Amino acid sequence: MTLDRSLALATAACLALVLAVAATVVILGSRQQLAEGKRQEMQATALLLTSSMGQAASLSATQAVQIGRDAQVIAYLKAQDRAALAAYLKPSYEALASEAGVNMLHFHTPDIKSYLRVQDPENFGQDLSGFRPMILAANRSRKLQKGLEVGIAGLSLRAVAPVLDGQTLIATFEVGIELKTLMDLAKSASGADFALFLSPAMSGYVPKDKAVSKDSSALLIESSTDTALFEKLLAAGEIGLQREPVEGEFSLDSQRFATLSQPLLDYSGRMIGTIVIARDITTLGSQFNRSLVTALTICVVGFLLCYGIVLVAIRAIILRPLGELARHGQVLAENPHSTLEPEVGNANEIVALRQAMHRLAALLPGASGRPS
Repeated sequence: MTLDRSLALATAACLALVLAVAATVVILGSRQQLAEGKRQEMQATALLLTSSMGQAASLSATQAVQIGRDAQVIAYLKAQDRAALAAYLKPSYEALASEAGVNMLHFHTPDIKSYLRVQDPENFGQDLSGFRPMILAANRSRKLQKGLEVGIAGLSLRAVAPVLDGQTLIATFEVGIELKTLMDLAKSASGADFALFLSPAMSGYVPKDKAVSKDSSALLIESSTDTALFEKLLAAGEIGLQREPVEGEFSLDSQRFATLSQPLLDYSGRMIGTIVIARDITTLGSQFNRSLVTALTICVVGFLLCYGIVLVAIRAIILRPLGELARHGQVLAENPHSTLEPEVGNANEIVALRQAMHRLAALLPGASGRPS
């Protein structure tokens, strides 16, 4: 193999190795940056929902305390005038329902029975002591309780405040906010989909239209912004109970989704299900693939350009002078008296090699002391 070809192969191998290492570093860095970006985006989306729920809980608590301290409300409760109380609070309920997503204003008697649902005045009298621990806690402690709780109609964000006449408990009052409204608002702000899954075994709640026992370990969709999507997720085994936030990715119908699951806790801190957030990241994946193709194209073009430039430089600086010296050496071997000088440039090493060749030529038989 000629020196020219050997240097060309060595140069190509070195350049390919350098560019491959650089491309690998860029690709791995891009993947890490993409993963970190998705993680931060999912966490920000989760924070958006939890912040909305926290603000809604504070709103419901404020309204529960305010209405529970209303002198007119206390007077109607003492007079046992259910109709007057419903008429008095109906405008407040309509305003809160339209502006804040409130779907329940509910009074309970001291013996924990339903006294008045402002949104449904004809529905009252049920004993709530067996399945409404939040009301029981507010009744016994005479302190405000707020958070998530499962009721007859399902999961809701509630606040229950004691209604006192002096030091006497005359009722408890509940404000409930529909979670679907909060999730729809969060979806509008973030573009992600949200779902709340309940565990019958943990929450003790089973919808009337579900043929599932209360001891079942299956997860049921309580509320979501895209039921079809989360049903497919659940069927694919992508959703389960989580004790801590868990991130994941999955492909569905040519789309790619990032998911974040975190525990769903009721007002007492008891785990009753899981919150799942899903975001379509198909566009992010396409952008990464385009960036990858661009990086590989740049590497190939860079390799060709660098290879050409390096080879031209090697040939001009090393190979051409060496070739000239080789031909000059052959001339000297045939004719030690030759005065032809090779065009080899002024590099110190090349000049020294040419002078050494002249000195060797002077030692050949028949040479006449050719100067060096």
